[in-house]
Formats: sequence, C-alpha cells, structure tokens
Amino acid sequence: MTLLSGCASNGGGSAGAGPVRATTPAGATVPTGSEPSSRPTTGGAPFPGHGTAGSGSSTGSAGSVSSSPVGSSSGSSNGGAAGSPTTAPAANRNDAPPAPGHPQFYVHEGDKAIALTIDDGPSSKYTPQVLALLAQYKIAATFCMIGQNAAQHASLVAEVSAAGHLVANHTWDHADLSRMSEARVTAEIERANDAITKGGARQPVLFRAPGGNWSPTVFSVCAKMGLRPLDWSVDPRDWSRPGTDHIVQTVMGHTHTGSIILEHDGGGDRSQTVAALRRFIPQLLEAGYHFVQP
Repeated sequence: MTLLSGCASNGGGSAGAGPVRATTPAGATVPTGSEPSSRPTTGGAPFPGHGTAGSGSSTGSAGSVSSSPVGSSSGSSNGGAAGSPTTAPAANRNDAPPAPGHPQFYVHEGDKAIALTIDDGPSSKYTPQVLALLAQYKIAATFCMIGQNAAQHASLVAEVSAAGHLVANHTWDHADLSRMSEARVTAEIERANDAITKGGARQPVLFRAPGGNWSPTVFSVCAKMGLRPLDWSVDPRDWSRPGTDHIVQTVMGHTHTGSIILEHDGGGDRSQTVAALRRFIPQLLEAGYHFVQP
C-alpha cells in the first residue's frame, strides 16, 4: 500500500519563507491518491545568507517564524516537545552542520551547492520517470523511502541505489513518530531498514521523520542506530498537486546555496512533480547550482 506524504509544508509566500509541517495522527495511514487529513500552516525560516546565524528555535521574531499543525496550539519549534514540528533555524552561508538532537536543514558543500530529496516511494509508475530525469542531467539525489513501498518494489530500491542515489529511511508506514515510545519508533525504523537493505540498497545512514515531526525520543533512537536526522528547507507542497507552475516557481524562488529541496515520487499522482522536475532542474543548473547529497 502506497501512502501519501505528510512531509509537506507551505512553499508559497515570499522568497525566504521556509518549511512548514503537516501532521497526521500517530500511526495513521493515508490511502493512495487521497489528501492528508490535515493541512500545513504558514510559517518558515530564512535560507542561508538571509537570516541571523545561531537561532535554534522558531520564535516568530525576525529571521524565524513559528508554525504549528492545523488544530493545535502554536508553540516553539525546537524539536524538544513531542508532537512539535520543527522549522529550519536561521542560518548563514557558513553555518555548521546541526548539533546532536537537531535535524539537518541545509547542505554545507560550498557556494551554489543544493540537494534534491525525493520522498514516499518507491513507486512503480513515478520512480522510473524520476530516475530517467536524474540520469539525463547526471544528478545524484536522495530517496527517502517508506519501508512498505520498498518491500513491494524491491527491484526499484536496487535500481535507485545502483544509479548512485542515496536511500534514506522514512519509516515503515509513514507514521507520526513524535508521540511514540522508543520501542515503537525503533520498530518503525528497523522494519524500513530491513526492507531497504533486502531490496539491495546499502544500510541507510539518513532518517527523515514523516511530516518533519521530531521528538527527543526520535533523535535518541537515530543516535543509537547511527542515523543522521534529515529535514528540508524548500517545499513546494507538490504532494497536494498545486500545479506544475506553482511547484517550479516555488523551487526557483526559494532555492539558495545550501537548500535541501523536497519532492515526492510516491503517495499518489505525481505527474505534476515529474513535469516540474523536468523544468526546474535545467533552470537550476543554468543558474549555476550543482546537486550534492546530504
């Protein structure tokens, strides 16, 4: 069963608006092609070079904007409170990699370096199309795979890995881990790891929490399992099918040195995503950007 991503945030607004998170109930699954049960709110954070370095939480002050899932009260987004989605801290072009207990929002490979991440697959229909585009432009990306989908499409796991892309763990069934016990979080990650490695990929070294919903427990399990928490900083909400133009305009308007771009190859109709990738990848390359892996 393919699941729809809750890993979306508001990609609209002015340049410099950062990630926002959508949240689904703990353990919930979303049928293929349907919309998530909640919507992301506005908010975000500046991109490298567009804010004050050293901010570790979202306070709503200049350089950082707080966000909260629909239907919940707003609070600080520091990854410390269970159920609180994180937002990217303010950063500059020379900001250091995140400290333990914090996710990675940016890459740190020099001027014009950016990363492309593809979530919620693999999909028998859309993953091959994405792979063909990446091969055409000689781009290495990171595929954050759901264990259930990896088990169902093991040959695609092997194909993604053989093409030189990283495969990251995105849980077994796209559950919200933020309120789960350590045992349940561990089981979600271990099952996904097993499916990914059985499919032919290397043992994942990166983990992305569905919806960007982190907690101290999730960070602790990642540390014990040798996994680096990976987030994102540019999200055009392609999962919601907002239109190819919207996806392209958001990516092009929000991408700066260090950006980690979020797209999806699984969870429903991803034809707009593929069409957008076909347009914005060459535009980013023409603008002097180069793609790296986190």
